[in-house]
Amino acid sequence: MILNAHIGGITKLKQVNDEFFEGRYQDINFLEDYMTRNGFVVLKFFLHMSKNEQKNRFKRRIEMPDHNWKFSAADIKERKYWDDYVDAYERALSKTATKQNPWYIIPSDDKWYSRLCVSDIIDRRIKELPLKYPDLDADSKAQLESALDELEKN
Repeated sequence: MILNAHIGGITKLKQVNDEFFEGRYQDINFLEDYMTRNGFVVLKFFLHMSKNEQKNRFKRRIEMPDHNWKFSAADIKERKYWDDYVDAYERALSKTATKQNPWYIIPSDDKWYSRLCVSDIIDRRIKELPLKYPDLDADSKAQLESALDELEKN
């Protein structure tokens, strides 16, 4: 949502500047606020992987034939910009984290641990919801009793 290959109204690269990104961050915050006001629970996870772990995963993708499909040579070119990506992520996370819709930064060098963290947060957030079965009105209860009587007869 922050940036994609075809951006409406953008015709020159220099138009993608700080002002452009500030507008994007604001749009994200407005959308999340709108969703929250309409009853959605917004959960945002940033899976943080170290540069060394990324290197190890790239090596495995190259060395293991059944994982070759996951690898792109473009990843190696982009890896040279690691620090720039970190700066961009930090800026985006800080600009789009709100008290109502925070980011959860998940250590992700170990897949099992990151999955545990994410599932624990989802489980905790579900348990915080005021969930309950709907109450039936008198007519619905009468229909249930009638259906049960009918089942008992047959």
